[in-house]
Amino acid sequence: MNARAVMRRSPLVAAFVSPLAIARLSARAWLRLAAYVVAASAVLGAVAWAAGRGRIRELALAYVFPDSWRGAARFVIDRFFEAQQRAVSDNVVLSGSLALVTVLLFWLKEALSVQFERDARLVPAPMRELPLSVQAWEEIKLFALFVAVQLAVFWIGYHPGRARDIASVALSYAWLFFMFAVDFTSPVLQRHGGHYSRILKVLARHPVATLGFGALFAAPSLVASRLWPHDLWMIFGANVIGIAWAAVAGTWFGAHLYDEFERTARAGIAVRALAWAMVVGALAFNGYRTGALVLSVHHKSQLLKLDYDVALSSFGIDLPPLRSVLSREVEMGVHLDVRIHNPTPFDVAIERNRLVLAHDGAPVATGRLAPMSVPAGATVEQRVALSVAIAPGALRRGWALADVDRWSATLYVEVAPGFEFPIYLIE
Repeated sequence: MNARAVMRRSPLVAAFVSPLAIARLSARAWLRLAAYVVAASAVLGAVAWAAGRGRIRELALAYVFPDSWRGAARFVIDRFFEAQQRAVSDNVVLSGSLALVTVLLFWLKEALSVQFERDARLVPAPMRELPLSVQAWEEIKLFALFVAVQLAVFWIGYHPGRARDIASVALSYAWLFFMFAVDFTSPVLQRHGGHYSRILKVLARHPVATLGFGALFAAPSLVASRLWPHDLWMIFGANVIGIAWAAVAGTWFGAHLYDEFERTARAGIAVRALAWAMVVGALAFNGYRTGALVLSVHHKSQLLKLDYDVALSSFGIDLPPLRSVLSREVEMGVHLDVRIHNPTPFDVAIERNRLVLAHDGAPVATGRLAPMSVPAGATVEQRVALSVAIAPGALRRGWALADVDRWSATLYVEVAPGFEFPIYLIE
């Protein structure tokens, strides 16, 4: 298979036959491919080992946030992932692992790609590398684009709604496939004076071929994530196969696009300025939203530092009239005394909230506490009375409901729009 001989083929055909390029590797290229596989396996293996013990998140939080902020940041991260469709979260892990391998092992990928290009004579023109400073700036811009799009996908999928869910899942797959295509087809074109603005312009003319190429090499890890959803060793192992194979196939596919690349002028400065203004705007907007959320959670997290004491002996239920049991919902009253001590130097307010009462672990009723404030260093004692609506089926437990030791009460306080902190009053 000669790359120059297939230039008449459409980019779509070239994308789907690109995996066959591995058959053209020389012995020297095979050695470099083996080194790339071993190094990528070591990197992702270390990540899988650390993630299995919960160390990665804590190390990242320790590096970015001071001690007092880590609880808030941890909560926001957990809620972000809980709010996403599983496919979105999986794709974030896969694209993140690809980005990590790219950053740490770009030199090995480049050595493999160069060796393959020279041995197979994929491009007739001599190489003309961009200056190192320009290459670094190009990678910084691509990383900024990665973060901007990833934040946008997360925020689209965070809020509930069928249309939002579909959009976030579709965008996450498209972005994962696009990242594979850009990451592995770019090196051969960059070695011939290509900037990302010019390379992206060529790839954008062939969206099906570009995303099809990415889908081919993302497929092993996607299949593994479905078969072994909780086994990072299997997922990352499959990802190493896709990444290593894509490094070879991407060089061949990029060479197939070389003639079109040569005919393509770099985007004008006005177009580039507009594009990067949009990227910076998206980064600023989504970064501000995320930062404001973490800040809000940080301030509200003082609620977790309060000392809560519920007087179980004060717990009482005001049972409804017997005739109301036949209705669809039963109104009943619950009261208990809560003592709250604030040991922090900050005044703390309990505002929007909901209280969930459960019996033997099964939710029975939901109500709300009246807003209250606890000054710094003060202790507040308050009888909390709730009027709650419960399903009649819960009352079939009869007098068992009077056993206070079998009740639990969890207070959920809204710390930011759509974010609730759980506080366990009775466990």
